[in-house]
Amino acid sequence: MKTGLCPCGTGLRQIRCCGLTASSLPEPDNTALLDTQAQEAVRRFNAKHYADAQALALQLLDLAPNLRPALRVLFEIRKAQNRREAAEVLARRLAALPGTPVQRAAANMQLARYFIGQGGYADAQEPAERAVIATPGDATAHHVLGVVLTETGRLITGERHYRRAIALLPQEDGMLLANLAWNLKLQGRLEQAARLYETALMLRGDNRRGIGGYAQVEFARFNTEKAIATLDAALASWPNDRTLRLLRIYGDLHSGDAESALTRLDDTPGKLLSAERAVRGQALARLGRLAEAVSDYAAVKKMRENAGLRYAPAEIIKTAEACKAYFTSERMLALPRAEPAGPQPVFLLGFAGSGLSLLEQCLAQLPGVAMGGNISSVADLAALMPSLAGPGAPPYPDALDHMLVGEGWDLPEELRARYQQAKSARGLAGAEICLVTDRAPANIWHLGLIKLLFPDAPILHLLRHPLDIMLSNFSQDRKLEADCHVSMQATAKHYALGMNMLKHYRSELTLRYLPLRYEDLVQNIQGEMRRVAEFIGTDCTPAALRVPICIESRYRHSAYQAALPGLFDEVREILAPFISELGYAG
Repeated sequence: MKTGLCPCGTGLRQIRCCGLTASSLPEPDNTALLDTQAQEAVRRFNAKHYADAQALALQLLDLAPNLRPALRVLFEIRKAQNRREAAEVLARRLAALPGTPVQRAAANMQLARYFIGQGGYADAQEPAERAVIATPGDATAHHVLGVVLTETGRLITGERHYRRAIALLPQEDGMLLANLAWNLKLQGRLEQAARLYETALMLRGDNRRGIGGYAQVEFARFNTEKAIATLDAALASWPNDRTLRLLRIYGDLHSGDAESALTRLDDTPGKLLSAERAVRGQALARLGRLAEAVSDYAAVKKMRENAGLRYAPAEIIKTAEACKAYFTSERMLALPRAEPAGPQPVFLLGFAGSGLSLLEQCLAQLPGVAMGGNISSVADLAALMPSLAGPGAPPYPDALDHMLVGEGWDLPEELRARYQQAKSARGLAGAEICLVTDRAPANIWHLGLIKLLFPDAPILHLLRHPLDIMLSNFSQDRKLEADCHVSMQATAKHYALGMNMLKHYRSELTLRYLPLRYEDLVQNIQGEMRRVAEFIGTDCTPAALRVPICIESRYRHSAYQAALPGLFDEVREILAPFISELGYAG
């Protein structure tokens, strides 16, 4: 057995750390004899005598590796030292210890918060859930789980936990209300988010993250002057806050003042964070300094690559191939369909950067149409399908075969009802609402399931010149599906994957499908929206639409191509078939 120090870096011997076995742990009654010394380690830590606290904690844990107070002291020290592997090992051991519900909840909350601090929201979900299960009446546990679910895209369930936390507290909490407001903003419920932020910031005016969120809501509501005034007031108090400054720079770009945007940034690009470097590139591009802009965009991608980010399409390719094999015209004829019920969804397709936000904003201004955003409800239903089909069911999509036997015939109705319940929970099922937009990126992989659940739902596909889409994503520091934003080549490969998936569905299914061109939409927004209104059946002519239009955004790649002829070389072969099929010039 190894008696040297554990390679994880805790400072403990391996037999007392990662090589620990359950049989070598002392009985709880025996560890109680060390409680006084453990509390002394805590006292030394609280008195900021960190070296002494560490030395005592290591001695105690060599005798009793499951001594809770000593583990906590050593965890806090390793966390402060940014020794991530060691801190995670210690936090996981604490969370695994038996104890009272309160002790288990506290340890799991500590582990969840540690992951949240590292940006590992997916890793934080399990300990956050364990904390809620251990102490379901604790508002803080629900709050933390609400944060985790919101940041991992499960907005409806995240909202539920936020609201449960609010109900458990004796008085309103500004941080909690601001976090709920951000959740609502992500859902597209901007009016509710704005009101909630106003209340939250009255309670906690020093919540800089909340101020930034409120400003983003106001930008999204086209209240640009109010958003800028909010940010200016905050920056007067916190002039060095980088997040607030970055949002203020976006305000400059919103207002068309690229020069001011540049002056707010440090003159040395090497000191800038990735998001700051990206927005600097955008400002330079507005000023026609395209070579400098591209240098910034490329630097951002390199930062992501150096941080270990890689394009990871394996799971999506697996889903796409399975769906191509399953969803054929012959098989679809045999499967049952759901009957219409509730507001009809309008599914919006379009790769990131194609202008879907603009299209959705236009649709939301038509009578009877509500903005549903990009919550992946249909993808969630696909993941749920095998468990609903019953024991022994194969993975999706083969699990859909169970719709053909016994009670499986009712599964389309059940799945559709679950989808509608999620919309109802967001207030999208009122008598005045007849259509709800759904622009979840995963919809393109699940058009077969959409056809079963919503046979007559309109599908609007917003197309844009593929090179403009590449450029849009190249110039942004935003996360995309399967991390395809890491490089232009990865973006092009993922675009091709989606377009080929759509080609399969259109050849095998009869879809209520309308393609639109971004270039036509911004050139003639009233005419295009009349065509859309007729297609989706709203029987109305749009009034003046309150949306930002940028005619210059059409064929933006041409200027870059002229200034930097080799910019798109790595993606031309991938995109050439789609440029040709869509009728665009190369």
